Amino acid sequence: MNVLIECWHEGLYAQGLLHDLSKFCPQEFIPYAIKFYAGRKDEDTELRWKNAWLHHQNHNKHHWEYWIVNRTTKEALPMPQKYFIEMVCDWRSFSRKWGRRVKDSNLAERMMNSEDVILHPMTREALMQYLLER
Repeated sequence: MNVLIECWHEGLYAQGLLHDLSKFCPQEFIPYAIKFYAGRKDEDTELRWKNAWLHHQNHNKHHWEYWIVNRTTKEALPMPQKYFIEMVCDWRSFSRKWGRRVKDSNLAERMMNSEDVILHPMTREALMQYLLER
């Protein structure tokens, strides 16, 4: 719901409504349910959840991992603006408590500046510009 609120503020109405729908497919839903709601902590559950998370990243364009061509050379395709804005909305929603304001306003900047986050140079520049305007 928090991502919907963030997307709504950015005018990304459809993306806010459709955000993370892949979590309802069996490849993601079942491992998420077992890990987070059944409380199982065994190795098999963890492996199934990691595969579900990988599936999620590779099937949702608002995840920077979706755009990676080569992790070794840190090569990525340019990310369209509507998806990197949705990504920021997703990051901001992590910082929000239900119905409250964003707690950590620097999370998006920290994520973007992380050496682990692989972005195309044009995407990084556009994202920096977007964050400066906010």
